[in-house]
Amino acid sequence: MTSLKLNYSLTTVRTVLSFFFPLIIFPYVSRILEPSGIGKVEFANSIVSYFVLFTALGIPIYGMREIARVRDNKEQCSRAALELSFILLITTITGYVLYFVLINFVPYFNIQKDIFFIIAPTIFLSSFNYDWFYQGIENQTYITVRFIIIKLLQIILIFLLVKNTDHYLRYAAIFVGLNGISSLFNILYLRKYIHFVPYNTLNFSRHIKSVLIIFASIVAVNVYMQLDVTMTGIVCTDAEVGLYTAANRIIRIVIAVVTVFSTVITPRLENCRNNNDVEAYNRYLNLSLHYVLIFGIPCCLGIISISKDVITLFAGEKYLASVITIKLLSPIIIFVGLASFVGLQLLFLNREEYKYTIAVSIAAVVNAICNVILIPRYAQNGAALGTVIAEGIGLILQIVFARKYFSNVDFFSFNSLKYVIAGLCMYFILQFVPYIKENVMLHCLLCITIGTVVYASVLILLKEKLILELISQWRYKKITANKQ
Repeated sequence: MTSLKLNYSLTTVRTVLSFFFPLIIFPYVSRILEPSGIGKVEFANSIVSYFVLFTALGIPIYGMREIARVRDNKEQCSRAALELSFILLITTITGYVLYFVLINFVPYFNIQKDIFFIIAPTIFLSSFNYDWFYQGIENQTYITVRFIIIKLLQIILIFLLVKNTDHYLRYAAIFVGLNGISSLFNILYLRKYIHFVPYNTLNFSRHIKSVLIIFASIVAVNVYMQLDVTMTGIVCTDAEVGLYTAANRIIRIVIAVVTVFSTVITPRLENCRNNNDVEAYNRYLNLSLHYVLIFGIPCCLGIISISKDVITLFAGEKYLASVITIKLLSPIIIFVGLASFVGLQLLFLNREEYKYTIAVSIAAVVNAICNVILIPRYAQNGAALGTVIAEGIGLILQIVFARKYFSNVDFFSFNSLKYVIAGLCMYFILQFVPYIKENVMLHCLLCITIGTVVYASVLILLKEKLILELISQWRYKKITANKQ
């Protein structure tokens, strides 16, 4: 079995690079394409994402769980992968028929047909990238190497080819083309892990019920992840979509950091559950929860404290109107992190995905109502507020549905409260750090350094378990190294 530390390290590398690469790309393209150009691409992406959602069904999540369950048996693993691939083929063909009807016969989309045609391959590429398979077998090495190569190529091509505001089509085409190369590599590499299984031995129907339940939950989640951009694009200007995109993209990068361990640990949890290893299962659950809290709380409060710096560095001064937007969005760092833990690792892995679906469906309805009320009045800030309300309600409902599983985790313990106390102390101290107007980068780094020291110090004083364990391991390694 692949080392959990190695998988965590590789996934962390991808997550950190996911943060680093946009720091290189987005400040450049946001200035070159300006808010209107970014808004056009993001609006088209938000529409295509609905078709990607439909064609994928719930297979990216369901497939990861099923492959993790049977990965030790090549015959069963091959059968599951081929059955799910056939389902994806049918839904992808159907999705393309609907997509081309939309962009050819609906006037609102027809006038922007060029951008929609360029992004069209995304539907197929998303369905057949097979990341769910490689996550299920815990092959993070291949995913990481491929990710780095593709991202480096994106950076090079964007700087070479995107030179003025009219190049937003080139910008979109670069991402689509490189995603195509990535998916091709995934398909070719898949032959190493699966073999041909006769068609008449495949059983597609056994997946349908679970896939549809998970699909319903993913639809709901993506509705309130994309509806804010879509409705802002319809009701407001391209520039306001660009302002919302800048703030939302920063927050989503931070969320990726906070939820990285959940991505790594979920296949391992499923494998432990399948092998009835209760002790390891509970240990990994608590580790996953502590990871979300120890990073989520300071990230949320830190973003609020240095929001002006972050927007200026990441997007530029033309996007300063989104400072309030990013402050409003910051709580979802914690909400989404905890929802990832409760929904996926407590409900989903215990085969109670229907409860998860109910929770996120209600949240999606709430988000739609909030957007209708708030976006016309407050533009991108209304979209942000609606998202926060929806994520909060979704999390509360998931906690209620999963309450019987909390006896095995430290969710409501004093140890979890220690992260809140440390985070509030950090936030309080950061309010007294003088603003360095002449050097925004210096001020940002100063706040991050002071905040990290304060946060870690308070956790040590409160004797937080995970921090003490890490210190103990570090001391042990140091003593062992000195003896050698």
